[in-house]
Amino acid sequence: MRFLLWILGLFVSAVGLAVVVRSSYGNVVFFWPPYRIDLSLNFFLLLLLFFYVLLFLVIKAIHLACKFPSEITAYRNRKKESESNQALKESLKAFFEGQFTQSGKMAEKAMEWEYNRACAAMIAAYAFHALRLPGRRDMFLETAERDPLFGTACRVTQAKWLIDDHKPLDALKVIDRLNAEGIQYLHLQQMSLEANRLAGNWSAVVELVHSLEPGRILPETVAGLLEKQACENILSVSAQDIETVKTIWKAVPADWQKKPSIALRAARIFYHAGLLDESRNIMTRALHADWDADLMCAYSEFSSEKNSVDLEKRIECCLQWEENYSIHPQWMLALGELYYRQNDFERARFYFERTLEKQPESFLLSRTHFLLAQLCEKSGQSEQAAYHYRESSLVIQTESVLIAGQQE
Repeated sequence: MRFLLWILGLFVSAVGLAVVVRSSYGNVVFFWPPYRIDLSLNFFLLLLLFFYVLLFLVIKAIHLACKFPSEITAYRNRKKESESNQALKESLKAFFEGQFTQSGKMAEKAMEWEYNRACAAMIAAYAFHALRLPGRRDMFLETAERDPLFGTACRVTQAKWLIDDHKPLDALKVIDRLNAEGIQYLHLQQMSLEANRLAGNWSAVVELVHSLEPGRILPETVAGLLEKQACENILSVSAQDIETVKTIWKAVPADWQKKPSIALRAARIFYHAGLLDESRNIMTRALHADWDADLMCAYSEFSSEKNSVDLEKRIECCLQWEENYSIHPQWMLALGELYYRQNDFERARFYFERTLEKQPESFLLSRTHFLLAQLCEKSGQSEQAAYHYRESSLVIQTESVLIAGQQE
């Protein structure tokens, strides 16, 4: 449409010019003594038009000549931008394909354009981190950090890699600086959780697990395992100060106190501190809640021959569990050992022999024979004692041979 309007305008101008020229009879005279130049008005106007066209073309040529270097520079920049963008795409593609060497090379090429330099440097740093080349990785990370827009990204990445390199304290310093600046991303909290776990800051681990909303942000199974590990380690760290352990144990939720591994850890600490009642009560509550073989074995182990009242209470509890736990050889062995420590050899022998009938695993089998040997020795049955000592030793030797064969 525009082209047609231009053509129409051109024709109208031509018609108008023809009418004006035909009706014009004027002259233009130039005097340059001793010369005189006479021109018709039409010819003069034509020359004037030609002069203006020529002047326009000269000015346009000068303008283009002046603009040419900047055009060349702009062309080169466009070409560099296009090549950099293409290299950046190929670098990302190679990275996600697992071709980290190729990804690093293409990222270095993409860094040739200034505006892609920081982004490409980050990709290169990740690629060389995957290749376990920390020197080159850190070099590219420093390059990316020079861009203010990538400052936070670089520090978050640095914290992540410090955790990967098992340097949790350094990672926590970086995370603390980010938090001080008001940066508290969810991902940063998850990294803080992992760093505190590696550093053994178990109180912080418990706080972070609760803040990450188990079941929504943090899977419930993972949250449970972390809380369990934290409770166990908090108890172990405080084991030398029994009053502190008591305070910590009271703060542990009732459900967690019944977890076998946590209960076992606490019971062991109280037992070694000479607090048999506390140790027994902890294990009793946990075993009332659910069966655990290790806890059942510890139930007899963490007892004392000198405390008959404690032994009697443990035996009463074991007998209460007979209906549910009598199918387990660990229960029979524990009850037999408690009777043995009470010097009730007849009942002890009964439960030891029932344990052997269950054909338990090697450790229980060896221990049962050993306890029977001691019982027979105290009863004056030297031949039977020697037999059970041999059987106990044979079980241990057989197990050692099997383990050695598996290692080979």
